[in-house]
Parts: sequence; structure tokens; C-alpha cells
Amino acid sequence: MTIRNRINNVYRYFEPNLSIIGYLGAIGFPLYYFVWNNLFPQQYENLLLRVICGSLFIPFILKDHMPNWFSRFKDTHFVITLTIALPFFFSYMLVMNDWSIIWIMSFMTAVFLSILLIYDVYIISGMSIIGIAAGITAALSFNHVEIHNFHWGYVAVISFAYVTGIASHYRNHVHYEDQLLFARSFSAGIAHEMRNPFSSLYSSMELMLDILRQRSEQCTHNHEENINELKSIIRSNMTVINNSNETINLLLSSINEHAISKNTFQEYSIVNVIKNAVESYGYQSSEDRNLVTVRYNKDTTYFGSDILFRYVIFNLMKNALYYKGKKKF
Repeated sequence: MTIRNRINNVYRYFEPNLSIIGYLGAIGFPLYYFVWNNLFPQQYENLLLRVICGSLFIPFILKDHMPNWFSRFKDTHFVITLTIALPFFFSYMLVMNDWSIIWIMSFMTAVFLSILLIYDVYIISGMSIIGIAAGITAALSFNHVEIHNFHWGYVAVISFAYVTGIASHYRNHVHYEDQLLFARSFSAGIAHEMRNPFSSLYSSMELMLDILRQRSEQCTHNHEENINELKSIIRSNMTVINNSNETINLLLSSINEHAISKNTFQEYSIVNVIKNAVESYGYQSSEDRNLVTVRYNKDTTYFGSDILFRYVIFNLMKNALYYKGKKKF
């Protein structure tokens, strides 16, 4: 797996909780300047550096409102932000404050937080090495700080925290991946078992249609009407089977995180797709079917997938029909 893919996986893994980290970083960094500068004064503080670090977290809060070009770099921005805000910032401040107890504890907190956010061994190792090296280099090079309280035992403790934290978090992630793999395999098995009866029914209906075509040539007018009605019912059932297979494919692609290709998108009539969904839905009874009607003032088109749109309609109808008998519906 390439580094780019690893970064993308790390971002997608934590994306649902991105806003929380965004608020913590954007507010916490400048806020703690006043804690360590006024409330509990420390040897060194840097408001400008804290503001820069805090501002890097703002796109996490506004992730749904960022321009389209930013989406191509959001995973890279995520890793760069955490590298600067955690290993770089805290190692820099640790050295600048001459390895004080408060900043050793703060640095250890940053270590565990970075391990919680980044499960990938290679990414967290690279981030930590680059961030800590850059932070220590910046502190020693640009400020000519004198070190009095450093002890090599601190390095041993920090290294132990990294190794045990990464190992524990990695084991939990492997367990999660195993469960996800089992769910995918289980769903694939269910889909396979569902397709078998569908295929048998579809083949039987094709055979019935073929027989009816042959008989219709020899029948009277009344019989022909009955045959045409049977043909209509069979074709309707075949349509339901086809739509069910499409839904199975859609569910499997969602579980396996394979999005429907945009290359298949076309212009569709909204009314036609909705009508098709209403007609092909697998109703439990004729009473349920009579409850659903399609009303519209005018039609319009959209560019996208008819399968996804129909799947949305199916879900809405399924929920509505399920709850129709409940109180206060």
C-alpha cells in the first residue's frame, strides 16, 4: 500500500470525529496561552505559534463548506496539521521550557492523543520522527536555549509510551478490521443465497413467457386477453427481480466501500425514476400498493445514478409502510 493510500485510509477512519478535534484544536491552542502565561506562568510561551496551530484546525470544523479544490488535499492537510500541532509543537515547547514537569506531562498527552488519532504504524512513526526532530531542531537552532533539566530516562519513558501505545491501538484496529471482513463475507453470502432463488424464478418466468407466446398464436380473442394479462404480470415480476438484484449489488458495493462510478451517470427524469420505483417496489399487499401515488406539477431532470435515486425512494417507502400502523403516524 502506498503512503498516499495509507494517509487516505487514516483520514477516512477518523473523518466522522473531525469536527470535535477541530473545535478542540482551534479553541484549545490559543486558550492555553493564557493558562500557561497568566494563570500558571511558565518559562516560555509563544502566542503566534499557538494561533498558527489553532488556525490549522479550522478546516476540520468547516470541512463541509470548504472549496472543491481543498477536498483533493484534505487528507494530506489532516496529517500535516497533526504533525505540526502534536509532535512538533509539544517537543518544541518541551525543550523551550527546559523539560519542566508540566511540559513533560503535556508532551506525553500529545503522544497518546496522536496514537489515538493515527492508527497506522508507518504514518504515526513518520509523523513523530519528523515532528519531534523538527521541534527540537527549531528550539536549539533558532533560540539557542540552554538545557539543564534533561535526563536520558525521559527518552526511555517516551519511547516506551510510543511502542506500547502503537502496539495496543494497532491490535484493536486489526480486531476491528477482522470484524468488518466477517461482516463483508457474511453479507456476500446472504446476497449469493438471495440471488439463487431470484435466478430460478427469472428463468421460470422467461420459460412461461416463451410458452405463452406460442399459445397466444392459437387462442381466441378472450384467451388472448388473459394471456396478455399474464404476460404483464410476469414482466412486472421480472422487473422486481432485476431491481432487487440491482439493490443487492448496491448494498454490496456500499459494504465493500466501492462507490458507483461517476462514468455511469446520465440525465434522468425525476418523475420517471420515482414512478418506476413506485411500480417496481415489492409491496406486501395490494392495500399497501393502493396507498402510494405519484403526484407532481412538472418534471425535471438530474444528472446522476438512477439506481441510487431509486434506492432512496425504496428506503423512504419501506419506512413509511412499516410505520403506517403505528400510533401518531
